This record gives sequence, structure tokens and C-alpha cells, in this order.
Amino acid sequence: MSESESKEAIEGLASSKEELLEKLRWNIQLSKVSLVPLWDNPAKTVHPAIDYVDGVAYVGIMMNWKEKDDKGKERVKAIPTLVTSNREVIPLVPEYLKKKGLQLKRQVNWLPNRWSVESIKQFLDGKAEVDPEELYIAIKTAFEEYVEFEDEVCYDFVTLWSIGTYFFHIFNSYPYLYIGGMKQVGKTKLLTQLERLCFNARFSTDITTSALFRSIENWRCTLLLDETENLANPERNLAMRSVLLSGNKKGGVVFRVNPNTLQVETFEVYSPKALANIKGVEDVLEDRCITHFMKRGKRKEIINREIPIASGVWQEIRDLLYIFYLEYAHELSELGACSELQERGGLEKLSARELELWKPVLVLALFFDRYFEGLFDRILEFAVKKSEEKKVENLTETLDLILVKALLSIVESDGFYKVSDVRNVMAEYFDEPQKWLTSKWVGNTLRRLGFTEKRRVGKGVEYHLTVKSVKDLAERLGILKEETNKKEDEPLVIDLSNDWSAITKAVYESFRKHYNQSFNNVEFYHYFVNKFGIPEKEATNLFKQLVNDGFIFSTYEGVWVWT
Repeated sequence: MSESESKEAIEGLASSKEELLEKLRWNIQLSKVSLVPLWDNPAKTVHPAIDYVDGVAYVGIMMNWKEKDDKGKERVKAIPTLVTSNREVIPLVPEYLKKKGLQLKRQVNWLPNRWSVESIKQFLDGKAEVDPEELYIAIKTAFEEYVEFEDEVCYDFVTLWSIGTYFFHIFNSYPYLYIGGMKQVGKTKLLTQLERLCFNARFSTDITTSALFRSIENWRCTLLLDETENLANPERNLAMRSVLLSGNKKGGVVFRVNPNTLQVETFEVYSPKALANIKGVEDVLEDRCITHFMKRGKRKEIINREIPIASGVWQEIRDLLYIFYLEYAHELSELGACSELQERGGLEKLSARELELWKPVLVLALFFDRYFEGLFDRILEFAVKKSEEKKVENLTETLDLILVKALLSIVESDGFYKVSDVRNVMAEYFDEPQKWLTSKWVGNTLRRLGFTEKRRVGKGVEYHLTVKSVKDLAERLGILKEETNKKEDEPLVIDLSNDWSAITKAVYESFRKHYNQSFNNVEFYHYFVNKFGIPEKEATNLFKQLVNDGFIFSTYEGVWVWT
């Protein structure tokens, strides 16, 4: 044996020895079996409804397969099946999934069928193509035909949001759509049209929390929830609220105990969602929403045009959307990850939180900007406008603001003030008792706002408050002008013999000067009944008219803001 051969043999023995030692290191010998850990897991994990993994896009459908056993017996069987961007079909049966190196995130027995068999076959044969420009026009035109928006850019926005429901899982978060407004403005009609277009859409006015998170876990569906009035109050339907608060970001889950096994199970809750009601949603949930308040339309040909639910046009558009997703998932994923979005400029106008909220819509706008020049700039301008509106709404809706307004009305001189008195004044801002509004909450909030000097008197607590410190805090919150610059000698003249339009105009010119952000029923009636001697019945009618005409809406129970 030559020297080189001898060296190779020695190295081979050393290598074999190291491998043997490595195997022995992890080998756990039990009485009847031995255990050795597997450090590699080559199988790709894919969600059965829709997913994008390692450059390949997947869509789940139900497909009929002819099953033939080893005895030659045949039967037709509906099997959940994946269609891939590589133009493959993969039946979701364990043996074949293992052969393809795949495993499922969730086992399902059924999937929604919203992609036609004819279109699937054409796509797999390479005969079906989609023109992004034509697809965009088809969707936008459909919205223009059945829904009236005051701002034309809203048609572009809902078009992009609808398309994005097929791509939401490639983004880290996806914005909710909140649709508000008075009765008969078309909220339900818009949700109905979204149901025809969005990915695996599920439209409901009364869905249980359990059905909600199980639907998302199984089908990654777009949830369209109408008449969600209870979401205006954070105390109501806490289970549903917790799901919605977690469901706008990837990785959002809820935990439930299986009653049969008593094991803790996790359920995915990340998916696109659209909510509609009259009362609004509470501020924490609204931070996850892009908000749009609709008004009653003027164009009768649109208002009176019913959506043809059974029309084949919706199937045709959805067929194109599925193909568009499979063909462009990779490009849009790359576009969302690259710096091209940042290079466009103007994003500095959005806060980091708002940019995260709007990113999926902006990425889609950037993609379609190559077909519709100026689209990205219009959507960015719309995003900035909506973000500014939200800043104002957040200011008027925050509970801290209500507390400071209460302090401005109480603190007329420096001294100690009872926490219970502050709580009672705050309670006047709401039509019904608020369980969260306790002396403990008020005390904690006062400390957080910088009021630390306190004393205990009997069973209660008093805080030392000064006129200067309260006014300074109000200035920092931007509400001092609202509370201190009221002109008590400014007359209000309303001729009740005029029509309602004249009255509401007078309200805008006078009442809004005094309460230009938020107010409650007590302030409203005090202003009109006590100060100017207007009959209470007339004031009540005026208040109702303002609500019906969409001039004001309630953000909390009994807290009103101008639209």
C-alpha cells in the first residue's frame, strides 16, 4: 500500500469513527426500541387553501377524481386538491403528499369551490392567460356599476383591496376594511359585491366566534361581517374582539381547549376582513382598519341597480383572479420585499404603523402603476388623507381625551379633587354605564398623565390638580382651544320655521364652533335647550335629523363626532 493510499485509509477510518460516535451520541436505547433524532425535515409545509412556499404558489380546490382499487373497482371521489403555479395538480392524500415532499399545515376534508373546472383545465394545459390590465378594469368597472362613491379614488382602492385578498398571505399584515355610514348608503351592497370577488369570501351578519376562527384556519377565507354594531363597544363580545385584534397580522392565533381531549389547540386567525355597521368600531380595532364612511348616493341608476348574484360574470372574474395569483405571486412577493416601494418617495408622510397597514395596497398599486400611470401616487395620496383623518378621530375618541375634558370642567382652582367626582363627570359622556369606568381606572390614568400628588380621605382618594397643569395637558392634546375659547355672548339664531337644511346649516355655523371635535348628548341639549331656550322636543328632532343625515355619528355609546 502506497503512502497516499495508507493516508486515505487512515482518514477514512477516522471519518467512520466520527460518524459512529455521532450516531452513538444521539442514540437512546430503550427496553425494546432505540430512538435516534432526525435533524432534517425536507418536507415543505403548505396550507391547503392557499399558500406561497419557496417560489411556488398553491391554490386549494375540490376536484373529482376517479379512484380505482387493486381489484379494479372504480368510484368517483371528491378530494381536496392543490393547483400549483408549476401547472401541477396534487391530490391531498398522505401517500402522494409524501412523494411530492409536502406536508399540510392543516388537514381538511372540504374546500370552497370558487374556481371553475373549465378554467382550471385551461390553466393546467397552458391555454389560459390573464392580462392584468383587463382584470383590473373588469373589477373596477363592476364596482362603478353597482356602488356609488363620492371620491373616485375609492374605486381604485376597493379594486386593489379585493385583488389583495388572494395575496394577503405573502404580506406580514393585511388591513381590515371598515365600512360605516347611516342607513341605506350601500354598506351591505358593497359587502355583497366583495363576496362575489374576494378569495374564499364568507359573508355573515351573525357568525359565532368559533365558526369565525375555524373558517379562517381551514380556508383562509375573506370574512365579510355586516351589522357588527357590538364592535363599537369594547365591553361587548370580547371573544370576537380578541380574534379580530389578532387577525390582521401573520402569525395571529387564538388558543382553545378541545373538550374531547382537553388539549390546547391553536387556530390561525390571519385573513382579510371587512366590517360594516352604523355605530363604528372601537378605537383599538379601528387602528387595524382602513375606514370609509359611505353617503347616500345621488345617481339613481346606480342606487337602484341590483347586483345579479347568479351572473356568470363573477365566475369569469374569479377565474382570472386565481390565474393572476398563480402567475404573479412570485413577482408581487419580490416587489413587496425589494426597495422599489421605498424608492418611489412620499412614504415619509405615513407613520410606521400606517405604512405597515397600507403596504399591501401600495405594493399592488405599484404593480398596476405600469398599466395605469399615476395610480400609485393617487393611492398614496389617499392613504395619507385617510391617515390624517384617523389622527383626528383618534384624538376625539381616546378615553384620555374625555378624562381631560372632564378635568377642564371640574378644576376651577388649585386643590385636591375626588377621583369619584372625576369619574362621575366622565360618566355623563356615555348613554349607559361603562363597567371599565371605575375610580381605579381614573386614578391610574391620572398618574399616567403626570398627576402624582394624592391623599386618602376616608374610603376615597383625592388628587391634587392645578388649573395650570390641567390647561398645559389640554394644550398638549390639542383640545384647550376647544374648551376655553367659547364665546358665551355669541348669539345663535335658528328659525324653526325654516326647512331642515337651513337648521343644519345654522348648526354647522354655530354649534360646531363650540364643539368642533367630540361632544355628548348632555352638551348638545344644554347648548340648544338651556342656553337658547329652544324647546326640548325641537332639539331632540334636530339631533335625530343630524344623525339620519350623516352629519354626526357615535364613536362610543353617547360620544358623538362630526363626519
